[in-house]
Parts: sequence; structure tokens; C-alpha cells
Amino acid sequence: MAALKLALIQLATGAHKATNLAHARSKVLEAAKAGANMVVLPECFNSPYGTQYFGQYSEEIDAARPSESIRALSEMARDGKVYLVGGSIPEREAATESLYNTCTVWNPEGLLIATHRKAHLFDIDFPGKIVFKESEVLKSGNKVTEFATPWGKFGVGICYDIRFPELAMVAARRG
Repeated sequence: MAALKLALIQLATGAHKATNLAHARSKVLEAAKAGANMVVLPECFNSPYGTQYFGQYSEEIDAARPSESIRALSEMARDGKVYLVGGSIPEREAATESLYNTCTVWNPEGLLIATHRKAHLFDIDFPGKIVFKESEVLKSGNKVTEFATPWGKFGVGICYDIRFPELAMVAARRG
């Protein structure tokens, strides 16, 4: 087995989802060509990041009936033959219409192997300066997510989740 070679992708996104997906695809395939066998995309890689955008850019996550971003992620993983940690996309849960900030994880065959909903939403209020509250629009996830690879198990967290070590500690205890 080859050693793990991890690629972390940083992207500037804009208002056009198809352009964002095409840019992500080019970077994932570039990383794969350079020898990466696991690639990680950033939070909200398919859309602008902001509470005013989450609803407009949201998609259902259903591998059986893939939306635009889900189809693109599956194809990126399969075509690059990499494990792909799909950053996150705004997810709309069909049954409740609730919105989540959700990461999907794909194996090298392009199959969905894990989903993680951001557990710790970012809320900030500096009077007279900035107010940003993900909790006004998004619901939080409530589970520890991990996935297995030939190199071991990996836990998943999204952005502000890292400020809360309990999530990582539980994942580490699980192996």
C-alpha cells in the first residue's frame, strides 16, 4: 500500500455554482495527478459563504438521486481515484426542510461513505461591528462521524467544530 498523501484544497468561490464545482474538480484532479490519494475541499466550496446564501444554494444529499454537487463530488472522487472529503455544502433535509452545513466523504469508486453535519454553529455578535449567526438559518448536527481507509480511521469536523476538542477526543477513542 502506498503511503498516505493528503492534499488540502483552498478555493475562492463565487455566485455561480457550476463554476465553483468545475474549479473544485480541476483542483481535485490536479492533486490526484500529483500523487494525492486523499483530497480535502473547504467548507461551502460550492457557494458563497453566508447565512443569506445557505437556502438558495442548498441541496438534498441523496446518493440514489444525486443533486448537482453530489454528482460532481462522486465523479471527482471516482475520476481522481481518491478518497474525497467534500468540504461542505448547504444541505436541505427533504423531510423537514431544515438546513445543515454538511460534509460528504467519498471513496475512490465514487461511493458516499460518510456524511457529517456541522455540530458547532458559528455565532458572533460584536455590538456595533459585526453580527453573524449561523444558528439563525442552520440546524446543528449531533453525531461523531468517522470513516475508514486503508491508512486508518479518520474523524470529520467542519470549521468551528475544531474549537471543541470533545468531538476529536471521541473519534480518537473509537480508533
